[in-house]
Amino acid sequence: MELETITDNDELLIRRMTLAPGEPMYWHTDRCRRFSVVVQGEELAIEYRDGSAGQRFPVSNGLCGWDEPEQRVHRAVNVGGVAYTEIVTFYKNHAGEDPQPRPDAIA
Repeated sequence: MELETITDNDELLIRRMTLAPGEPMYWHTDRCRRFSVVVQGEELAIEYRDGSAGQRFPVSNGLCGWDEPEQRVHRAVNVGGVAYTEIVTFYKNHAGEDPQPRPDAIA
């Protein structure tokens, strides 16, 4: 997984993430609203750590949309045959917030 911070200030974080085919993201929760734009990809899966049913959906270049906070621990997995790259703008609730904390950092 490659993560690149494009902008990070008190109000927002803009980040590029790339997952190789078959590669998962780290387990995390989502604390704030975000807007995502797919730069490249074919198919993405969302898995939940608690074992509840996940989701799998096709993606394409330019696909974009809003996502709300998700308190369940989950991760994205690139199940397509090409690298998956997205640019996400996280709208922070407060300065210094980690918008996608790992489970060991969740209070």
